Amino acid sequence: MPLLPAGSSDEIVEGRFKIVEAGRQSIGVTRFRGKLYAVLNYCPHAGAPVCAGHITGMVTSDGPGQSSYDHGRALVRCPWHHWEFDLKDGRGLCAGTGRLATYPVHEKDGQVWIEVRGKTDGPATTGSS
Repeated sequence: MPLLPAGSSDEIVEGRFKIVEAGRQSIGVTRFRGKLYAVLNYCPHAGAPVCAGHITGMVTSDGPGQSSYDHGRALVRCPWHHWEFDLKDGRGLCAGTGRLATYPVHEKDGQVWIEVRGKTDGPATTGSS
């Protein structure tokens, strides 16, 4: 698979997406709790720029009146309708929400790279959200 440069390791900051354009694909790359994630910047529900949403952990419950915060699970919340998706595998948290496209992302020699599927049209350009 082709590798898309996402920028230097210092440019990928905790809890914020950096948008990388590859042809017609807009991909957001972020760091959460030290791990790197890359997702297509397109919500499967209504086409929102999902990378404009908030990145957070997950609230879990063992029963009524009990809750805890799972710091290890990274989620992105769509800015339009607040649907949440797991950054690791793109799964929606509620049934019927679909799946957010995800990409393998690597860090080597101070640079971050995204594995993209198929062909990208022309050179990649970068920007921030």
